[in-house]
Amino acid sequence: MTPRRTELAAFILDLMDFIEEKIEEAVTDETSQAAAIGEAAGAIPVLRDRLCENEVVQANFILVLGNVIERRWASEWWDEFACMDRLECEARAAELKRMLAALREVVAPGAGSS
Repeated sequence: MTPRRTELAAFILDLMDFIEEKIEEAVTDETSQAAAIGEAAGAIPVLRDRLCENEVVQANFILVLGNVIERRWASEWWDEFACMDRLECEARAAELKRMLAALREVVAPGAGSS
């Protein structure tokens, strides 16, 4: 295993921030929807890798995010998200943001959004 330089909670929160920024970009700029969601999706394998370091946090992410993070289904979920029409994309983005907000409290209670 590669030695880690960043504490787990800080790393996960940074990845969540990145994902949220890209989702917001997809919602605010229709022309970058597919690219921004693709970038957000690129963070998922890294997130999955680090979540293995804490089984409780990992279990919460799996329970809350389901197919968003599940190795077998994530790429299909993100591909569908990238190609959705605007209204569906906005609704899915809002749902994902709510899920990530809830997970912040699991990663670092009291940390809130940055």
